[in-house]
Amino acid sequence: MINLLPEVSETLVVTLEWDEVLRRLSEVTANRLAEVGRTPKILAGWVQDDRFQLIIRQRRLNSFMPMVEGKIDPTSSGCLIFFRYRLMPMTRMYLVLWTIIAVLSGVFLTIYFNNIFIGFASLGIIALIHGIAWANFRIHQRPLREIIFKVLS
Repeated sequence: MINLLPEVSETLVVTLEWDEVLRRLSEVTANRLAEVGRTPKILAGWVQDDRFQLIIRQRRLNSFMPMVEGKIDPTSSGCLIFFRYRLMPMTRMYLVLWTIIAVLSGVFLTIYFNNIFIGFASLGIIALIHGIAWANFRIHQRPLREIIFKVLS
């Protein structure tokens, strides 16, 4: 299935117990710095029961910053942790809105001016918007993933 909105799923198998995974994730979200790479990062979010939602806290808001939603399943020898990196809800709505506007205006202007190139320009604008969104998502997903994997290893 082709997904136009940036989203990545992955699974991590750890040998840590369920409560240890929750403790480590809770510590990182409690205004403590996670030392990964050159600059320390603080995670914001929540950790409850067997689920969590985390994002890197920044001074300036970046709408294309991914958040990770996760679920922890205990096993006999550790835990399975399911991650789903997604854009924030308002950013997803923004992308859907501008995709719909670009398609509708492209169709309308193509019919009105009887020029197929306007339709192709509309598709180009949609591809550009989504290309920038995916590129920015991948750039900002990497540090979040590294922080979480370092905390859980």
